[in-house]
Amino acid sequence: MKKLPILIFSVLALPLSAVEINTQALKACSFVENDFQRLQCYDQVIAGKELTTTKKGKAAKSQVNVPEHSAAPAPVKSKSVETAPKKAEDNFGLEHRKVEKQGDEITSVVTNVKKHPHGELIVTLENGHIWQQIGNDRFILKEGETVVISRGMFNSFIMKVEGRNRGIKVKRK
Repeated sequence: MKKLPILIFSVLALPLSAVEINTQALKACSFVENDFQRLQCYDQVIAGKELTTTKKGKAAKSQVNVPEHSAAPAPVKSKSVETAPKKAEDNFGLEHRKVEKQGDEITSVVTNVKKHPHGELIVTLENGHIWQQIGNDRFILKEGETVVISRGMFNSFIMKVEGRNRGIKVKRK
């Protein structure tokens, strides 16, 4: 019996304790490129603090002033420490390293083939990629052959020699 009035009071008090969130500041945070800085931006907006940007360890406060009648907020750009590769093809197979996803397959010429001590192939391609075979299935590959590496299921990659149906699973080194 005593629980019912407490429950009713808490349900009625919920709208009174709600804090209004600045949605335009949240939109401005979505333009921050660095993942960590974007998360900090979201945390500051939710906590009701003013937005700050960090530059080499020093905190420089900057208030995001977005007029309410404007359609899109001004983007907040941050410089990333990583250097982006020049071609989109250079990122292929590096999803596990937090790189943006690109196309579904690449084609290149084999420049070097080595065998790992356990029998897996280590293949160097003309474009500079190094791929290692997963498992030790028998697969014949020679220098100068053209290979096609395509996406498989569950973020896996399959290497096939152009003109052959057989392929092996590989990972990018």
